[in-house]
Amino acid sequence: MVSASSNALSRSGFWDAYPKASIDFCEPNYIYNPFMAEAFNSISSLSIVYLGIVGLIRTRKKQWCSDCIYERWAFYSMYTCAVLIGLGSTTLHATLTAFGQASDEVPMLLSNVSFFALMLEHDSEPNKLKYPWLPAAIPFMKLACIVIYLVFQDNFFVFLSMYGGGVVYLITRMATLTFFKREEPFEEKMRKEFLVPWFIYAFLTFVCFGFGAWIMDMMFCDKILGSGWLILQAVMHPLWHFGAMLGTHLAICFAAMVRCAALGAPIQVEYFMLLPFVTGGRRQRKKTLKKKNI
Repeated sequence: MVSASSNALSRSGFWDAYPKASIDFCEPNYIYNPFMAEAFNSISSLSIVYLGIVGLIRTRKKQWCSDCIYERWAFYSMYTCAVLIGLGSTTLHATLTAFGQASDEVPMLLSNVSFFALMLEHDSEPNKLKYPWLPAAIPFMKLACIVIYLVFQDNFFVFLSMYGGGVVYLITRMATLTFFKREEPFEEKMRKEFLVPWFIYAFLTFVCFGFGAWIMDMMFCDKILGSGWLILQAVMHPLWHFGAMLGTHLAICFAAMVRCAALGAPIQVEYFMLLPFVTGGRRQRKKTLKKKNI
């Protein structure tokens, strides 16, 4: 088991009788309630559920940059995964069981697949896919992720490699789309005004902030607990939840911005239930085929 928790402070609880997760966290177990292993980590996970629900409502109420069914499906899929991740994370931290861990980690892998599929089609025609085979391939990609995960479920580092590798690829893809100069003047204008600041100042800020809190929680738990500042063990992993939640949402907004720019639709940012969302204005130009794909 990958563990950051102190046995000296942790207590026995109701879920100890069930198959355990392959990871534990810095917050001492069952010190507030015998039925909830990590209270602060469990409650903070609900922020991810909030993101998913608000995202689903917004996606239903507003069009994105085109009426493409595939595009809308991708946003629905990612926000549905956010709901499942939040519920799974709550279950994991409340029980520290293998079932709770799977319910948290499997939707994270599936979310990467949906985001990957959306980014592949970021510059396709409004109602014509660049890769017509992609919708049929997505279920097989998700099934492969589930099978590999279940086979190696006891090894946390297999999941970490799968998920981390996907995240690194997607961030690299986002960076390419951010810093690659466009030949089309409208796209170049949108890139400078929206993609660059949203990627550098917004998305990367929350991702680095959240991941830094995760590293502190996992790598320096003994020092945190030994410092006497026990409030740190209650907030470090929740900070990761908030950072990951906002970083994920901003990544989805970034994908919407890229799509708007490619279609020649002015990017508009509107706030809905405390979160920013991207919608496309009326298209000002027809999409032109490019000799060089990004």
